[in-house]
Amino acid sequence: MVDVLRYTVESYLKNIKMVSFFSLPFLLAFLIPLLASTPTYVALGATFLRTGSMYVDLTGVDVAVIVLSFLVSLFLVSFAIVAINLLIKSQRTFTNIRTEIMEGIEKYTLSVFWLYLTAWVICFIANLFGYEYGVNEWLTPLTSLIVALPLFYAPTAIVIDEQRPYIAMKSSLSMISKQFVYFALIVVLGMAALSLADGVFILLRGIVPYARYLVLVVNALLILPFLIMLQVQVYLTKYTILK
Repeated sequence: MVDVLRYTVESYLKNIKMVSFFSLPFLLAFLIPLLASTPTYVALGATFLRTGSMYVDLTGVDVAVIVLSFLVSLFLVSFAIVAINLLIKSQRTFTNIRTEIMEGIEKYTLSVFWLYLTAWVICFIANLFGYEYGVNEWLTPLTSLIVALPLFYAPTAIVIDEQRPYIAMKSSLSMISKQFVYFALIVVLGMAALSLADGVFILLRGIVPYARYLVLVVNALLILPFLIMLQVQVYLTKYTILK
């Protein structure tokens, strides 16, 4: 575990400029829903849609703006995740990063995008069902958990092993069961980092202008890229030669 963390930190610091560049789509993905005036709120350094606002009367333009901003944001998130995965893949397999990106970025991004979009549709349907029948408090979190586990390592499996989305989801569940300690580490570390950043900027709201938005910058360009790099390093432990 120590070696994985050490390698992640070293790789992050070594490639911080390139990682920050590839992480810009994260920031754009967070900002687009806010700039588009969709019913959103900022929490834990991310932008969330107020699903309760979806049940009031909306115009066709409102729906179109929400759908378009969501799809663009989801595609940008997919692109950023794939780009960071390709960066680590090129370094651990000693291949040229430009070659990896040019040959794989479009294919992998589309696969991850459709995977995330399908997962979101499932969660959204569960949310609608839960709202309709008054079981939203437990149905939505349960559905999100069930959907999240197969997706946890799926993008990495798609990029590193060039697996199809369905196989990648199975690989994700397999990795979680075999390396549960690492899975728990990533989750706990991620929640701690996001909560700390969110708490700090909440305290600074009365002092620092636009602190609400600065936390998005920190999370998009620093915390999320590091967590993704840690995911990749953990996934690569399945290959003894790359440990």
